[in-house]
Parts: sequence; C-alpha cells; structure tokens
Amino acid sequence: MPGAFLWLSLLTLLMPVAASADASANGPPAPPASGLAQGAATPRQTPQETAPQPRLVIIIDDIGNNLEQGRAIVELPGKLNIAVLPHTPYGASLAEHAHQRGKEVLLHAPMSARDGKPPGTGMLTPTMAEPQLRETLAAALASVPHVRGVNNHMGSEMTADAQAMRWLMTLLREQGLYFVDSRTHKSTVAARQAQAAGLPHLSRQVFLDNQREPGAILERLEAAVARAREEGLGVAIGHPYPETAAVLRDQLPFLTQHGITLALVSEALGIAAADPAGSPAALPEMPRPGPLPLPADVPDDTCLPTPAPRPPLRPLCTPSWQVFPPGQ
Repeated sequence: MPGAFLWLSLLTLLMPVAASADASANGPPAPPASGLAQGAATPRQTPQETAPQPRLVIIIDDIGNNLEQGRAIVELPGKLNIAVLPHTPYGASLAEHAHQRGKEVLLHAPMSARDGKPPGTGMLTPTMAEPQLRETLAAALASVPHVRGVNNHMGSEMTADAQAMRWLMTLLREQGLYFVDSRTHKSTVAARQAQAAGLPHLSRQVFLDNQREPGAILERLEAAVARAREEGLGVAIGHPYPETAAVLRDQLPFLTQHGITLALVSEALGIAAADPAGSPAALPEMPRPGPLPLPADVPDDTCLPTPAPRPPLRPLCTPSWQVFPPGQ
C-alpha cells in the first residue's frame, strides 16, 4: 500500500511538467477570440472590381453615293458604325466591305423634312398609311446587307410625328433591329416612341463635322470623349468628308491609351449578336444618354449634299498624344 501511494504521488507531480513540454513543442497558445471574431471564418480576399471603361460610339452617315469617300471610312481602324443610304450606287458593296472589316451597318433611312427638301429614294413620311410605311421600309432594308439597326437621314417632320414613329418602332422591333435618333430637330419624339415600344435605342449627342475644318472636328471629337467619360457612353455622328476621315485616322489609334473604348451600337445596347429567329431584342439594363438641346449653329435638318472639292488637308497642328491629355 505505501508503495502504491508513493507511485501515485510521483505521477501527480510529473503530469504538469509533461503538459508544459507539449505546449512548448506546439508553439504558444492562440489568444482567445473576442468580439466579432468569435465564430467568424477568415475572410476571403476578393479581387478589387474595376470600373468599366467609357465607351464611344461613332456613326458615319451618308454612305453609298461616293465610292472613294465611303471606302476611306470603311478602311479606318477600330469599331466604327456606318449608316448606309438605301437604293444608292455603292451602298450594298460598301456595306459588305464594312461588315467584312468588323464594322456595324445601319440603314440611314431617309425621312421627310419640314422644309420639304427631298432626302432621297425610299423616303418615309408621316402621311403614309401603315402598309405603305412597312413596304417602303422593307424595300430599303433589302437594298443594304448586314443591317443591324436604323437611324434617320434628315427627318425633322417624320421624327416629330408620334403616330408615324410608333408604327416605325413597332416595325423595327418585329425585325429585331434597333434605332438611333440622329436628333436633327429638337421636336423629335423618336426616343420616346422607341422606349414605349420596348425597342433598343440610342440618341446622338455630338455632331463631329458641322464645320469641315480639322481643328473644329478635333474639338467635337474631344466633346464626344468628354461625354463618354462623364456618362460612360458617348454617341457621335459624322459624315464621310475627307477632313473627318483624316482626323479619325489620326486620332482613333490613341483613344485606348486614354481609357476610351470604341464600341459598335449593338455592343453599347448590350445586343451581343444578331438573333437568327428575328425575335425582338430586350431593352438592356443600362443608362442611355439623355436628350440635349441642339447647338445654335445646327440647322433644323442636317442635309448634307456632296460638297465641292476642297484643297488638300494641312497637317494637324496638335500632336495626336496631346489631343486628349491623360487623366483629364
């Protein structure tokens, strides 16, 4: 009995020493959890979300009557959109060429003007009955391949008529197309009727070449870039003038260096690809540019006949890399 008691006493003395040795071998004990850390898992490190780059949509109107000017636009770098007049000598071939080069094709639909100027073959007017409007639009669309959407050529009378534009937007929705309001007049209801019809649509913010002088075109391009930076999306319309083509050829390669992405209209609207079934596209969940008052120097209708020949362009005075200073 006394021997057993002695062994029990020795074990009692040695157990704390063994426990202390184990603790030392395994490192110092962790401090007790407190507050919100109790029962909380270690948070995962998530990558920081980056804001989407501002996008700029550039549409070049009035393609189809002049092969040389049209070809110069189609061969510009980047994602441009060309708006082709229907029933023109070179419209179909230029649309085909543009499509092969990754450009997007719109029908530049002639629409009636308040001053009575004829906008061209295939004119849409508010006096047309719905069947005639449908037939005229179908013929225009058939004359231009690869059309993804429509914008208006002239049209101060047509785009201000709610009933006619309601019919037009319904027809475009049936075809799975979109509409871009060129906003040639302050009374346009095109965007409102497109919204009511559930049709994907954009509105022009900036005209690039109301003045056909390289410096003025550069200023308007800067204005379009500023709108893209402010609102996430800028929409500019120009024409196939040699001056416009020269400025774009010089400046477009530098846009990405200043955080601007050129976009096709369908990309800006969130329409990834043409719908082979022709079903209407849903309106994307994205902000659209709001209507702006037309500049004072813009006529009610921007009717642009073939201009008289001009002397060759002088070299641009502003270097490309100084047009859009980084971070501004």
